[in-house]
Amino acid sequence: MVDITYQIVPHDEGWAYKLGGTISETYATVEEAINHAKRAASRQKIGDGDATLAFPAPDGGWRFVPLETDKSGSRL
Repeated sequence: MVDITYQIVPHDEGWAYKLGGTISETYATVEEAINHAKRAASRQKIGDGDATLAFPAPDGGWRFVPLETDKSGSRL
């Protein structure tokens, strides 16, 4: 089982999502980066693992939200 976390991070005067050491393109807002991370996670095939979205919370901490992934077991 693999668990992954998409992080929303500041990037090139905007926001991006990060998975491991890979950073997405830059988006103008946190909300845009969150939406694109959710779309990417929905296509991610991780079997029985779980995916989490981590993004900056208004209080300065982090917020963690479970994401839907492709659990079909298909490699295609």
